[in-house]
Amino acid sequence: MITPEERAAILKVIGSKHVKKIQAYLNQNKIYNPNKKEYSKTSISYILSGERENEVVENAIFAFAHQKMIEKEKQQELRDLIVSKQKM
Repeated sequence: MITPEERAAILKVIGSKHVKKIQAYLNQNKIYNPNKKEYSKTSISYILSGERENEVVENAIFAFAHQKMIEKEKQQELRDLIVSKQKM
């Protein structure tokens, strides 16, 4: 189950429209509900808020957040590189 602290960290990394982004990630990775349909935004919201437990979706959310964190770090490295080149 996702704790409030984990939720806050996830939202900080993923940013706005987080449920829509998570839904797209789940669909892209073919993670569907037991009826073989996409998870609804409501279900994702319940899981993200810790109101429902779903280990598969929770793990996917953390994987997505980790992926986003790596992307942000790479972007920051590129920005820092450009700034450092300008100072030379």
